[in-house]
Amino acid sequence: MSSSQYDSLVIGGGFGGLSAACRIAAAGKSVRLLEKNSHLGGKCDYFERDGFRFDLGPSVLTLPFVLDDLFQSVGRDRRDYLEIEPVEPGCSYFFSDGSRFDAPGTMDDFESAIAESFPDEIDGFRRFRAYITRLWEVSGPAFLFNPPGLPALRSIPWAKALRALPDFLPGRMEPRLRKYFRDPRLIQLFSRFATYNGSDPHQTPAIFNVVAYAELAFGSWRCRGGMYALVQALEKLAGELGVGIETNAEVDRVSFDSQGRVTGVSLSDGEMLQSPSVICNQDTLQSRTGPLLADHPAHSQQARRTARKEASSSGFVILMALQNRHPDLACHNVFFPGDYREEFHALFTEPRPLPDPTLYLSRPSATEPHLAPEGKEGWFVLVNAPSLQKFQNWENDAYASRVIEQLLQRYPIDPEEIEWSHYHGPTFYQESYRAWNGSLYGMSSNTQRQAFLRSPNRDRRCPGLFYAGGSAHPGGGIPLALLSGNFAADACLSFLDP
Repeated sequence: MSSSQYDSLVIGGGFGGLSAACRIAAAGKSVRLLEKNSHLGGKCDYFERDGFRFDLGPSVLTLPFVLDDLFQSVGRDRRDYLEIEPVEPGCSYFFSDGSRFDAPGTMDDFESAIAESFPDEIDGFRRFRAYITRLWEVSGPAFLFNPPGLPALRSIPWAKALRALPDFLPGRMEPRLRKYFRDPRLIQLFSRFATYNGSDPHQTPAIFNVVAYAELAFGSWRCRGGMYALVQALEKLAGELGVGIETNAEVDRVSFDSQGRVTGVSLSDGEMLQSPSVICNQDTLQSRTGPLLADHPAHSQQARRTARKEASSSGFVILMALQNRHPDLACHNVFFPGDYREEFHALFTEPRPLPDPTLYLSRPSATEPHLAPEGKEGWFVLVNAPSLQKFQNWENDAYASRVIEQLLQRYPIDPEEIEWSHYHGPTFYQESYRAWNGSLYGMSSNTQRQAFLRSPNRDRRCPGLFYAGGSAHPGGGIPLALLSGNFAADACLSFLDP
């Protein structure tokens, strides 16, 4: 058994952990990042087989200025590490009535496309655009770009907040959309943004309509080389800043002294690492209920509270290797079912594998031909799935066959064109990434309390313990996970140098 001393230890090499490690190291502190898997990235993972390469996690980058700000904060230029390009169209939507809408990736172009494809809805869209702009101007400072508490309150533009007060009155996302749109296809399209945090648009607060603004105002972007190139860029940055990175390093427990202060961690191989601060980039809810924080003074209480929370949805993914290219599809495609409300009923109310799911289909080799053999292409197909909190009896083989059959009904191709497929469901996320109940985003946002009271970045009970990642403040997705790492790092540095 050996022991080493560091200013800070980071558990997990996802976006939150990498962001935190870079900022702490740039401040001159000694940092060691510990990742249990063989490579970094967390859910931003990849899969390779027979010349095909698939990204397993996020397929687009939003709010790219957050990434740029991270590099600038440590004295670097993101362009020296990673190239990003806008995705156009942002997404192609296929509806059950046979219609298709190629949605541009920017707000002005999206409005023009609405005027052309949904002329009766253009006035409603313009009112909706003004509404989500007001939401962004207030909720951005309040919920996204500051840690919770006084910094967030001080940053709110109170004059705008008072004028926008009616927009923030209690309500649900999907009913609020009906105030602006009559066409069920547009209600369906904008309701889908609730799934960006694994929630139900019929339950989640209406303020989450702001997600549409975040995507349309700042665009959807891709990383040259695939989304995993972003992980590689951050890994390179961390190495240059002096972060000690260790993969295949599973942390068993965080240790505390008799007063609840962090003293370090113990690894599965018996190594003990000493540090006055630990940033946990493992799923916060899983950490609080599992063995990692079993010695936390409030572990039993936290475990009981967490058990009462509702998990977000999970996902079922199918990777398909095709013999031919399909240029009539966009890079990102969504095939909607006829009864969208039933999808969320099956996710949260009567949980079961979705009988008629929305199908998200990404063609990464459409923009990165080297990700598939010449003349061929890979499809990443994702459907929403109930978490393991809701449903456990998955029969992956049978369900994958059913989803592929439904996909071929909505976009007919010769089944013989499929060379092979590979698939995984909620159990994969639980086992591979320690995702709480196999959920993709930690808690759902189906109640006001869960939507706005995510895990804070600083543990008030235990000095020296901090949280980063999609299940901590401010939430899931690449930019928010990066921000959570920023907040955790800043809190950690204030703790180390009060």
